[in-house]
Amino acid sequence: MSSMSEEDFIELVRKAEQETVAHPRRYVTKLALFALIGYLAIFGVLFALIGLAGGLVAAAVFSTALFLILVKKKLIFVILIAIWVLLKALWVRFEAPEGYTLKRKECPRLFEEIDRLSKQLKAVRIHRVILDNNLNAAVVQHPRLGVFGWNRNYLIVGYPLMLTLSPEEMRSVLAHEFGHLSGNHSRFNAWIYRVRLSWLRIMAAFEHAESWGASVMRKFFNWYSPRFEAYSFALARSNEYEADAIAAELTSPQTAAQALVNVHATAPYIDDHYWKNYFRKADEVAEPPFAPFAGLAHFLNDSPFDREQMKVRINEEMQVQTHYANTHPSLRDRLMSLGVETPEVTVTEVNAADEWLGDRGRQVMADFDREWLTANGEAWRERYEYVANARTKLKEMEGSDAAELSDDTLWDYACWTREFVSDEQALPLFLAFRERQPQATGCAFYIACILLSRDDESGLESLALARTNPNLIGDCARLGYQFLLDKGKREEAEAWWQDSLAQQEIFVAAHQERQSVSPKDALMKPEIEKERLGELIAQLKRMPNVGKVWLAQKPVRHMPEDPVYILAFKSKGIVFSRNKLQARVAESLDVDGRFFIVCKSGDAKAVAKRVVKKGSRIL
Repeated sequence: MSSMSEEDFIELVRKAEQETVAHPRRYVTKLALFALIGYLAIFGVLFALIGLAGGLVAAAVFSTALFLILVKKKLIFVILIAIWVLLKALWVRFEAPEGYTLKRKECPRLFEEIDRLSKQLKAVRIHRVILDNNLNAAVVQHPRLGVFGWNRNYLIVGYPLMLTLSPEEMRSVLAHEFGHLSGNHSRFNAWIYRVRLSWLRIMAAFEHAESWGASVMRKFFNWYSPRFEAYSFALARSNEYEADAIAAELTSPQTAAQALVNVHATAPYIDDHYWKNYFRKADEVAEPPFAPFAGLAHFLNDSPFDREQMKVRINEEMQVQTHYANTHPSLRDRLMSLGVETPEVTVTEVNAADEWLGDRGRQVMADFDREWLTANGEAWRERYEYVANARTKLKEMEGSDAAELSDDTLWDYACWTREFVSDEQALPLFLAFRERQPQATGCAFYIACILLSRDDESGLESLALARTNPNLIGDCARLGYQFLLDKGKREEAEAWWQDSLAQQEIFVAAHQERQSVSPKDALMKPEIEKERLGELIAQLKRMPNVGKVWLAQKPVRHMPEDPVYILAFKSKGIVFSRNKLQARVAESLDVDGRFFIVCKSGDAKAVAKRVVKKGSRIL
């Protein structure tokens, strides 16, 4: 978890931005030194341990007494173990990007474009080109040796993006991405760009790594990485403008602007007018009626964009202000930097996919369609069956008195009415459900969505309740922020966003408290409802290899209403692997709540011993 609040992050970004203007050389020097701190932390500790071990060994060669002390006290072994643990912690494996790989001999025109851009920009060599199904493009560096580097460079291009943009616009997009890692972009800027990505990835990798060595490095990077990200943010933001300038230089300012506008406008347009309509067909037919990407290509060719709708979308995008949540400036600021007036959205007659993929393009489309249908066929059928079942039951419920329905039936009635009928008819049903369960966050969320869509500000009260649910916090934060922003209440919108972030931090802290249990954790006798305890005991009695059982509770600071229990059991009968038995017990238990399961004689016996001492025997 980051050890830096958003307020502190923004404050550091602002100070850095002021410094770039007032003292640019000093800022660059400090940023370079700050970047080196990460390397010093990693390799300094490692080399210090290696030097200490080597020095002790060398000294022991000349001193028998010292040698005996090292062996007797096991000091040399402690140091060697520390070195091994640190190396193991540093050997963080990063997953390489995966996707549909294109080969040079299959798509020579595409690779000619890549080679030309790489040569013009003196950019890094691209080792592999991957197509994915996003409306985006990126150059990703994969460090094959983890924190030790040796990068392999991937160009990831969205196939829908190639279907949407003209070859010249696509060239502008690629030039922007190549520009980040080019010699023309200044070696220092490109280095900082790579370091920013590296530290963020390393911090994320250490977050999931285990061992005390990884724990030590995680604590450092949790402190260091967000501060480096904040201090380098000013340079990263300017890099985006410079990458746009590079794209404009290699194509033209008008082309670069056209590509930006087309991407910003067509992505939501395609979602609304093609993908949503395509997915809605799952409500009516059990199998997709046609292949999705072939259908998208026909849609782009045969369905000209509604000019008025596109103008509205662009106007909305032009109202968005640059924010510290993203290094990418707003569309308005990027167009101003290019010195170009806002162009209209255009539909290309020849797209980059047809031009650059050539004959291979037909096979690419067929492969994308086949992979999509394979990956989504089951989900499509499940949706069809769900809709058919829901509509049948909804028809049976029509005209029912809400007061006569059970809670579960009323909830289904309300949700299905909203999904298949209208918000207007669903709202009274949700309100009736809220009268029964006033703290139900899911119900509060739906009520808020309906009220806010009516421009009814009272929906914010329900939205505030809904965001106490960790699964809804993101949607609630965005919905409330945008609603207040649209009402012209910028200060209230910012306050809503900050309150949501504070709530999210509580959720993250609560999650971390519940991630693990150790012998050092404070435990106490369990406070658990009789009904839940009875169900737990009943299930344990049905497990043949489970003998005596003890239950304890781990006190938690955050969200104590969601308790954490630790169940320790003694195995009985013939058991070949107590660790596997422990896993089977954990998998078999089906009781509401958070439970850690430990075997009294397995690897977690130290924790089990604490449970026996501090908890209560329940079986």
